[in-house]
Amino acid sequence: MRRNVAGLIVVFVGAAVLQLAISDTYLRYVKPGMRWMLLIAGAVLIVLAVADVLADTKKDGHDHSELADDGHGHNGLPRAAWLLLVPVFALLVVDPPALGADAAQRQSPVAAKPMAAKGKMWLPNQEETSGAPVVLPLRDYAVWAVWEKDNMKGRTFQLTGFVTPGKNGVWYVSRIGMTCCVADGTAFMVEVRGQQAPPKNQWVQVTGQWAEPTKREDGDVAAIDGTTVRNVQPPANQYE
Repeated sequence: MRRNVAGLIVVFVGAAVLQLAISDTYLRYVKPGMRWMLLIAGAVLIVLAVADVLADTKKDGHDHSELADDGHGHNGLPRAAWLLLVPVFALLVVDPPALGADAAQRQSPVAAKPMAAKGKMWLPNQEETSGAPVVLPLRDYAVWAVWEKDNMKGRTFQLTGFVTPGKNGVWYVSRIGMTCCVADGTAFMVEVRGQQAPPKNQWVQVTGQWAEPTKREDGDVAAIDGTTVRNVQPPANQYE
């Protein structure tokens, strides 16, 4: 009986993983490319748990003494084992928010130097855009605006992210970038000039021209001279 209950717990864990992968909730934890891994992991957990329970029920000569409560929990299963179901049910019921301004404020807005420069190939020619704003991932703008100045000057860009308040009236449009999972999330922040700050964590679309980065003791911070700031709905995948 104890083994059957343990198998049931594993089935619940596998079901929770599948539920995360099937819905968009998994995007709060890992990159989109890892969806198929979660699907496989959840299916494997369920199959192995069911196979183990079926194999156990076919055994002859069960030790019926296990059915007696030994003081550790129901039918001999340690009570602590049932606590494993708490985070499982929480995953199924609670839709956790993505990291936002509070996480960004704990990090520096200084743009780290990229591993290698790729120059103009990162941006379309101005003739190709016909003067329209260049839509860039915010993490790209946050880096290139500092380290690729010659290619960014005189260009108009469109950035989408959440509002992160700074000090002395400064505010940033921000995104959290992930390498693998939310545990390694890095904040990318761009200072918005010339526009009043919307509420904290509000998702906005900022259009404006490249601006000279802000100098700080620990490095330079990307900036944009905002011409328009429009409130938008958060995307399904709030990370970059």
